[in-house]
Amino acid sequence: MTLQDIGSIGEFVGAIATVATLAYLAVQIRHNNRGLDQNSALMRMTYENQIRQDGQQLRALIASDAELSSIWRAGLGGSSDMERAERDRFELLVLNVMEMLILQHRGRKRGLTTNTNPYLLAVASTPGFTKWWRRTRGAVVDTEAAAWIDSLTQGERPSVARAAQQGAAADEPQRASIDL
Repeated sequence: MTLQDIGSIGEFVGAIATVATLAYLAVQIRHNNRGLDQNSALMRMTYENQIRQDGQQLRALIASDAELSSIWRAGLGGSSDMERAERDRFELLVLNVMEMLILQHRGRKRGLTTNTNPYLLAVASTPGFTKWWRRTRGAVVDTEAAAWIDSLTQGERPSVARAAQQGAAADEPQRASIDL
């Protein structure tokens, strides 16, 4: 066996090792991608669940207090005859809705959520929220989120049921209304 034969055997063994390494890497990448998909789904579920729970807490708070419920209803209707303390309470509640909408916008951008909570859509389409939003919009730092909320406060107002049916399927935010 010559030195050239030994060199050829070395190249052959090196080629086999390279193919084996590439096959191993392909298996590892596939395994890691599968894990990322599962983690993404878990993150998405956690994110959407948190927003849902925040909305449920807000609704429970309003439902548990008759006076607050009355203020909420009057505020969403755009009532201009509310006392200062009532307006302040309404604005604090609406601020929570705006924060949840911004979180949903950010979640949509990051792929953590695909739909918008129909109740939040309904609130965003009310005269009271729209009026409040026009006054306070400049305080929102996230201009992309502000533009998205602008789109929610304008245009036609379909029902909550229609928004719920279309929310996940549509690229554009859906409009919704609630009975006042």
